[in-house]
Amino acid sequence: MAKLINDVYDFGNVKFLTESADSKAKKPPMYILEGVYAQADCRNGNGRAYPYELLKSEMDRFSDEMVKTGRALGSLEHPDYPEIRPEDSCVRILSLKEDNKSWIGRSCILASCPEFHINGTPKGDLLLSLVQYGTKIGFSTRALGELNEDETEVTELKLMTIDAVTNPSIGIFCSSNGNRFVNGILESKQFVCDFHPLKEAAYDGLARKLAKAPNTCISSKKAEFLGDAVREFFASFSR
Repeated sequence: MAKLINDVYDFGNVKFLTESADSKAKKPPMYILEGVYAQADCRNGNGRAYPYELLKSEMDRFSDEMVKTGRALGSLEHPDYPEIRPEDSCVRILSLKEDNKSWIGRSCILASCPEFHINGTPKGDLLLSLVQYGTKIGFSTRALGELNEDETEVTELKLMTIDAVTNPSIGIFCSSNGNRFVNGILESKQFVCDFHPLKEAAYDGLARKLAKAPNTCISSKKAEFLGDAVREFFASFSR
């Protein structure tokens, strides 16, 4: 079972840049955060290291699938779930460029701009306010992965996104003591992800079945329906 792994890089050295508005071209200003977003072959603040080839493969995939398609959204601080949720986002990652086993990123803050009738996200507006008042910001990867026995090296990895953080100590396992997300199985299909696509298919089947649960005041019928659905879900893993 994969763990949710969060790691901060080069905290506090992120640059804040403002790209001016162009009223003639009707382009609003962009508030940019630029700095180190990930590093390989070195210990981060949590004592973990990412092998270069492993991290490079995921950074390339994430850049192609998410950054270049305009879908790479990051949250303000790490949430306790792995997937991207637009409503909790504060930045969109614009680019990731490799430089000597580090990846330099550029993100725009999803802030409001009344002059151009743009509504920012709540966390985007909050992040811009923090930065403008001098708060130090870092970037931290949010990923699903496996660790070696002493938990000092990442051995398997799926990068979910990269979040803006204000506290470098946030980069710890999101479950206490690094416990695996067994109890989260009905909350998010990502929690049962262990790099096996059949598990996501099983979860999707369960979700469809639960959507058809009888809307009845007779609790025993609904309990029986839900019990059958969950038993079928777990049985699918042994087929």
